Amino acid sequence: MTAALLGGRETASVASYRVIAATACLAATAVLCGEALAASAVATRAIVWAALALACYCLGLLFLVGAVGANGVGLSRWKFGPWILAWSVLAFGAATLTWSQVQTSTAAQIAVSSVLRALWLVAVALTCLAVGYIIGPGRPVRQLAGRAMEALGRRLSGTVRSLLTPWMLYAIGLAARFASIVTTGRFGYVGDVSSAVSSASGYGQYLSDLSLLAPLGVCAAALQVYGERRPKARLSLAVLFLAEIAFGAAAGGKASFVIAILAVVIPLSAARRRLPVAACVVFTGVFLVVVIPFNQAYRGAARGSSETLTTSEALHSAPEILQQTLTGQKATALLPDSATYLMQRIREIDSPAIVMQRTPGQIPYSSPLQLIEAPLVDMVPRVLWPGKPILASGYQFSQEYYGLPSSLYTSSAITPIADLYRHGGWIPVIAGMCLLGCGVRVLDDVLDVRSNPHAVFLVLLLFPSLVNGEQDWQSLLASMPATMIVWLLATALTFQPRSPR
Repeated sequence: MTAALLGGRETASVASYRVIAATACLAATAVLCGEALAASAVATRAIVWAALALACYCLGLLFLVGAVGANGVGLSRWKFGPWILAWSVLAFGAATLTWSQVQTSTAAQIAVSSVLRALWLVAVALTCLAVGYIIGPGRPVRQLAGRAMEALGRRLSGTVRSLLTPWMLYAIGLAARFASIVTTGRFGYVGDVSSAVSSASGYGQYLSDLSLLAPLGVCAAALQVYGERRPKARLSLAVLFLAEIAFGAAAGGKASFVIAILAVVIPLSAARRRLPVAACVVFTGVFLVVVIPFNQAYRGAARGSSETLTTSEALHSAPEILQQTLTGQKATALLPDSATYLMQRIREIDSPAIVMQRTPGQIPYSSPLQLIEAPLVDMVPRVLWPGKPILASGYQFSQEYYGLPSSLYTSSAITPIADLYRHGGWIPVIAGMCLLGCGVRVLDDVLDVRSNPHAVFLVLLLFPSLVNGEQDWQSLLASMPATMIVWLLATALTFQPRSPR
């Protein structure tokens, strides 16, 4: 009883510290907002103060959520709500500081005043997210989700079937990737990129979903190494991890590198019950010094101004480009440029800003009913509806809001906040973000990566879309059923069934 009382006091003490930290951040936010208003005559200076204010405000919301929730701040437990707020500190706050520089490309079309307005929109949206997260969806929904996880746990143990299981998962994912390359002529960033928006098959989505088993294979090997402590699984983890990194590099993507890192870091932090700070620092350094310079050079060679390489030509050029990256400039020279590029790349304020600038003045609001209808329509399998419109929201957004020609195959980040606003303004933003906060709270209540290895798979699958937040509302919701099916399939293939009692 004494231990319980001490534990209760310790919990109350930690919560009180978080309340104090939240209060301090919110107070600092008020001061920074005052500076932003005082500097309103110089727009670039006002953006700097406003961006710092939003970063500080998001940090305050993070501590506030940690103080009232049962999961604490939750970063080491890989809770989505805290991670969304932590990412917002960086993507909407710190990254917006790059707006103090001269803008190029599509960002040059955005007025500085629109960025300032968008910062207010994001602050309100994240407040609604936090409110929805704190209130939650209610006990019946939580109990239903909890029972579903318990039912899965009664059928499957938390032990990976064998040392061959990670290889099996990775082989299925790799086979689906190669099948997709053969049928579409597209390999990530290289190849016939026009096929992504001009044609679609009934089996294409299934191949895309099955390809998610590849990083789950890496994750399964990491669970064996860190959770089950099987020394023999270390070789599997090393080989599969390097294979995933190499495949992602050849495809010209940076997100695949991050997902491969998460496939290792999440099981590692779940086993050690803390974030592996040293490993994260090392991975970040490699990302800045090697991945970003290689990716930029590789993409430039694959889709140059004079010609576009075929998939085979791009793959043949990759080793030489990697060698030039490793033997070129020193790390100290690469770091500043890579850091600046990264901050501009993860900056998410642009989409809300351009939407607020052009909607409803130049582009009328879309019907709010589409926020419900469109995800339901997109969930219909193409096998049952061969003529279903191709979902290429980022490509269409680039044409509608930035005026890019249809011959330029690029996809702009939209974010749920911007998409909600263009479907009716402030009311959809407030309602939609509160609803999103409730949904995220359900996931955080039932997914415990420390005690349930099944949860590790689902966290890895959902983390990029929920936390990174570059998808529109339709794509985010429509992808959920397929993700859940892939998770259930991977879980059934990976973990040993429990013996009947």
